[in-house]
Amino acid sequence: MNFLALECSSETLSLAASKLTQNWYFECAGGPQTSSILVPQCLEGLARLKLSMDELDAIVYARGPGSFTGLRTACSAAQGFSFAHQTLTLGVDSLLGLAHTAHRLKPAFNRVLSVLDARMGQLYVGAYSFTSGFWEVHQAPQLIDPPEALLPKAWTLENPTAPFLLVCNTESPTQMELMQTLKGQHQNFEFVLMSPRADALIDLASIHFTHPSLSERLGFQTGLPTPLYVRERVAQTTEERSAAPTQLVTPTR
Repeated sequence: MNFLALECSSETLSLAASKLTQNWYFECAGGPQTSSILVPQCLEGLARLKLSMDELDAIVYARGPGSFTGLRTACSAAQGFSFAHQTLTLGVDSLLGLAHTAHRLKPAFNRVLSVLDARMGQLYVGAYSFTSGFWEVHQAPQLIDPPEALLPKAWTLENPTAPFLLVCNTESPTQMELMQTLKGQHQNFEFVLMSPRADALIDLASIHFTHPSLSERLGFQTGLPTPLYVRERVAQTTEERSAAPTQLVTPTR
């Protein structure tokens, strides 16, 4: 099938396209440059594959949670492309996309805890398992403070010693605090540092067309591209920012 995929939920801009067995991939630092780079690179990628917008089966985008500006940029681009060419848009949970990215690197791990930096000392977390070639959601995306992190009950009650993969997009004091919290609940996990990739979204998009019922269970979204926000507040006050360094170095027990 033919797809164009946009992944802007982290500080890395990741784009991908597929035409049958041919693939194109692009990645660079995102942030403020995302809005100026995204559209020209998408057009270049499609041109390299000799693929037109009208031939796309879907425009796939990471809908969140993640970077507030990045999610809006991806949704705006997907909406613009879709409106001009009447192409289906498909929104995918960005934490599921990150889990799939990590699973491709470490296929021996069937359980993945995905983590994206939410700033302000908090994290976006989702838990997933890969069974018989398909993903199952054990913990939908949520916003947490690291000391409050809890593994899914299905993991701790059923086969509690089975290993899981912890994948994060940043290495920070907040993430280190999360690791200490998890070690108090489960010792058998491996840590991987990586950003979500757009080509993982293309893998997931095929589920929507081949297994519609599973697509619904995974929370895939069609229709008007809309970000998934699990927090409306996206910035700290000046007082909170000045206090943050002190909070980060406070020892935890």
